[in-house]
Amino acid sequence: MKRWMRKRTKVDTLQMAKDLGIRHATACVLANRQIKTKKEAMRFLYGSAQLPSIEEVYRMKDMKHGVLLLLEAIRQKKNIVVYGDYDVDGVMSSVILCKSILRCGGIVKSYVPHRQKEGYGLNKEAVERLTAEQTQVLLTCDNGIAALREIELAKEKGMTVIVLDHHEPAFIQEGTERKELLPQADALIDPKQAACAYPFKSLCAAGISFRFACCLLQEAGKEDEAFQNELLTFASIATVCDIVDLLDENRDLVKKGLEYLPNTKQTGLRALIEETGLQGRELTEYHLGFVIGPCVNATGRLESAATAVELFMTEDSQKARSCAKLLVELNAERKQMTIQATQNALLKAKEEPYASDPVLVLYDPLVQESVAGIAAGRVKDQLHRPVLMITKSENGAKGSARSIEAYHMFEALLECKELFTKFGGHAMAAGFSLPEENIAPLREKLLASCKLTAEDLTAVLRIEKELEFSEIDLLLAKELKGLSPFGKGNPAPLFGTKAVYMDRFSWIGKNRDILRVTLREEKSGLRLNAISFDGKETFLALLEEGFPKIWHEDIMECGLISKPMDFVYSVDINTYNGRSSVQLVLKDFRWTKE
Repeated sequence: MKRWMRKRTKVDTLQMAKDLGIRHATACVLANRQIKTKKEAMRFLYGSAQLPSIEEVYRMKDMKHGVLLLLEAIRQKKNIVVYGDYDVDGVMSSVILCKSILRCGGIVKSYVPHRQKEGYGLNKEAVERLTAEQTQVLLTCDNGIAALREIELAKEKGMTVIVLDHHEPAFIQEGTERKELLPQADALIDPKQAACAYPFKSLCAAGISFRFACCLLQEAGKEDEAFQNELLTFASIATVCDIVDLLDENRDLVKKGLEYLPNTKQTGLRALIEETGLQGRELTEYHLGFVIGPCVNATGRLESAATAVELFMTEDSQKARSCAKLLVELNAERKQMTIQATQNALLKAKEEPYASDPVLVLYDPLVQESVAGIAAGRVKDQLHRPVLMITKSENGAKGSARSIEAYHMFEALLECKELFTKFGGHAMAAGFSLPEENIAPLREKLLASCKLTAEDLTAVLRIEKELEFSEIDLLLAKELKGLSPFGKGNPAPLFGTKAVYMDRFSWIGKNRDILRVTLREEKSGLRLNAISFDGKETFLALLEEGFPKIWHEDIMECGLISKPMDFVYSVDINTYNGRSSVQLVLKDFRWTKE
C-alpha cells in the first residue's frame, strides 16, 4: 500500500503560470522543485546557455592547483595513471581524463581495478604495481576520498597524487562537531568536503572530471568545442547512471548531452548505439540509464571494465564494433543473473527473521558479487526498505547497499566502521567488505540503531497537483515533457484525479498483464486513454475488495467497472502511425471514498 501525498508550496502558481505563459499544472511542478523566481524558472525550462566559466569552476577546492599540477607533469612528460572505477561513472571519468591528457600531449594510461579480485577503490597492491611500472602521477577518479592509507603509501613511493571524487568523506564526531578524515593528496578535489566553496555539491565523478578537463584544455591552449562536446556526452551518461540529482548543473549536462548524442562522431559511442538498436531514435534519459549504462556496467560486473574504457578510447571502428558487441552480450548475461538474485533475495526478505526488519541485511554466498548492488536496489524498490546485499568474496564477504530517502546509508555504516575492512559511499548507496563472522553483528548493530518509523517504510507517491480532465491535453503533455530529463531530484511529475470510472479496460502484452483502459471523469464526462504496466496485482486486489467473487468473471469479460476510483498518473504522449495523443500512465489507483 502506498501513501499519496499532495505537494505543497507557498508560491503563487497562478501568477507564475501567467508570467511565464505556461499551464498552471506546469507552474505547480516548477514551484514544487523550489523554483521561486522567473530567472530560476527560465533556466529550468530552457537550460543554461553557458557552462560554468573557468573562474567559477576554480571555486572548487584544489581544482586550479590540481589542473596546474597535472599540466606541469604533462609538460615534463611524466608517466601518468588515471585510476578509475568499474561502474559507468568511473569508466566515463577515466575516459574523459585520459582523452584530455592525450589531447594536451601527455603520457597516460588507465587503470581500472578488477571488481572481484581488487574491489572498489585504491588498494595497496595496485600502488605497489604502479610503482614498479614507474608511475609518477596518480590521478584517481570516482574514488580516493576514503583511501587514506593507500594514498599515504603512494606518496611514500614518490608519486604526485591528485584525487577527483564525489563521495562523502569519512569523519569522526567530536562533541557536536564532525572532523573529516581526509587523505593527504597533493590536490584533493571533492565538492562534498567541508572546505570546498563550490556551491553545487551534486556532481558525479564524471561531471567533476569534465569540469577538470575543460580547465586543463583551456590552460593548455587546447580548447576545441567539438572535442569538449564529446567529453560532455560521456559526463551526461554517467550523470544519469550514477543517480545524482538531475537539477542545476547536472540537468544542464544531461540536456546538452542528449542533444549531441544522436549525432555523435565518437567511434565507441556510435558503435554502442548501433549495437543496442538505438540508431535513428529520439534518445532520452531512459536510454542512457537503462540501455547504454547497463551495457557499460556489465563489463565491470562480469569481466573487466577496462573493455568499456577501451571501447571509448579507440578510434578503430572494427575494434569498437567488437567491444560494443561484447558489452551487449555481457549485459544480456547480467540480466539473467540479476533476475535470479533478486527473486532469491525477495524470498529471503519475506521469511523470518527478516520479514519484520526495517533494515534488511541479506547474505547469500551464491550471489555473483557483481550483481549484488542491482539486486539490493530492486529489493529496496519493491519492499521500500534499506537493503544490504552481501555475498562471499575471495577475502571474506563483500556487500552493496541501497537506501530509501529517510535512511542515510553512509552515516549508518560509519557507526559500524569497526566491522568493515573497507567501505564507502553516500546517503543512498554504499559498498563494503568485511569478514563473514561480522555479518551477524552488523545486522544486530544496524537494527539496534535504526530509527525508521512505519511511515518512513511506506512508499510515497508525491502528487504535484490534482487535475481535472479538462486541464489535460497535448499542449500540457508537451510542456511537461520539456521539464525532462527526469530522475533523482526531478522525478517525472505525478498528478491525481478523483471519481473516475473505468469505462472500458482490457489486458494486453505477451503475458496479458498490461492494463489498457479508457477513463471517464464523472464530473465532466470527458474520457482519456490510460495504461498501467505494473498494476495487475492492485487491480485484482481492488476487485476482491469491491465486488463479490461471483461477479469477477463477468467484470473481466465486459471490461467495465461500475464504481468510481481515484488515480495517480503521469501525463504522456502516445504516437501511433504518425499521430500523437495524450495517454495517462497509471502509477496507482484505489476506490473513491464515499
